[in-house]
Amino acid sequence: DTYRLSVDYGKTYLLRLVNSVENSDIFFSIANHPFTVVGWDGSYVKPYVTDYIYITPGQAMDVLVSANQPLGHYYMLGTPYFDGQADDFDKSITSAIFQYNGNYTPTSSPVYPSSSPGFYDIDAAKHFVRHLRSLNSAEHPIDLPENVTTRMYVTISITMLKCPNDSCAGPEGNRLASALNNITFANPSVDILQAYY
Repeated sequence: DTYRLSVDYGKTYLLRLVNSVENSDIFFSIANHPFTVVGWDGSYVKPYVTDYIYITPGQAMDVLVSANQPLGHYYMLGTPYFDGQADDFDKSITSAIFQYNGNYTPTSSPVYPSSSPGFYDIDAAKHFVRHLRSLNSAEHPIDLPENVTTRMYVTISITMLKCPNDSCAGPEGNRLASALNNITFANPSVDILQAYY
């Protein structure tokens, strides 16, 4: 069954969107309904009006959408974005319905977004990200330290670890390990809550 978000004409809604997809950036749009982006990962941003949003895995975004179109049903689309090359890239588009409450006869099918970016549209992704700005102003100051007292150098690396009989799924039968300053994360043997409580 298709998810339906019921809205009342004339109201403005705050959508708090989270990309919970493990490994895919997403373009999200609602047919004929532009968004005003007002928050990004828990921080307010300068309001930015756009026909779509671009959201990466684990990212959260707050957008306003006004229910100001003719009464009807409109598609909401989540389109995956991929900036590389892969034969097994999942091009499944997810959809839901943005539907107005009221007494009317809907069209035979919901209105489809005319400006939803494609799977490989890097220009659309860059365009969206370049327009996000903080609220830094006299009313919303951002105080940063002016005197730097500590400099930190962090080396980020990925290396291949040998597996017995080349039995791992990584390159050349090995496994990949990432590290910061040559230290790799290791799962603790005891749950953090069990360790302290």
